[in-house]
Amino acid sequence: MTGVFINYRTGDGATAAVLLDEQLKKVFGPENVFRDRRTAEPGVHFPPVLWRHLESCGVLLVLIGPNWLSLCDTDGRRRIDVPGDYVHDEIQRALTWRKTVIPVLIDSAELPKREQLPADIAELTERQFMQLRVPYAHLDLPVITEALRSHVPVRRTEPQPDPRPAPPASGAPQPGAYSTYKDCAVTNGSGDATVNQNRDAQSGDRQ
Repeated sequence: MTGVFINYRTGDGATAAVLLDEQLKKVFGPENVFRDRRTAEPGVHFPPVLWRHLESCGVLLVLIGPNWLSLCDTDGRRRIDVPGDYVHDEIQRALTWRKTVIPVLIDSAELPKREQLPADIAELTERQFMQLRVPYAHLDLPVITEALRSHVPVRRTEPQPDPRPAPPASGAPQPGAYSTYKDCAVTNGSGDATVNQNRDAQSGDRQ
């Protein structure tokens, strides 16, 4: 199982989710990071896509902002208690499937107490949390990324060699030509140049 699934509440953590997504996809590749607004294409049947990505991921990041628990629906019910709430259901399934679940506290948020959560996700309070302070994201994002390296494969991009031959140095003889220098400057590994007296040198011979 590989990949990171970003769980967040609309209206409480969406900005942090975008910041986290942008950071993680640079390191692990966009194919290894799921954030619903970016990954799910328009018109797809959303639930099957959601659960397929959650099942294949190795880590669920639960973004908890200051209003994560208190946000309510139009009937005054806490969203976390409403049947079919995606935030609740993603956490519940990840815990049931024994995924690595990491709460990420946004700004001044605190980890909820066990009695504040529905019983089937109360285990979330027993997971070690991390922090993401949006004004200090440049400090916190690398810490989160480093913690995920043991769970998610890092995308490796090999540099492509330039197929064009390197042009000869200005004023240098063409390869295969021989020149005899009375004073020949040779560059050492340190970058210092020494002068060799009366040395025959073949141009184009490089290490």
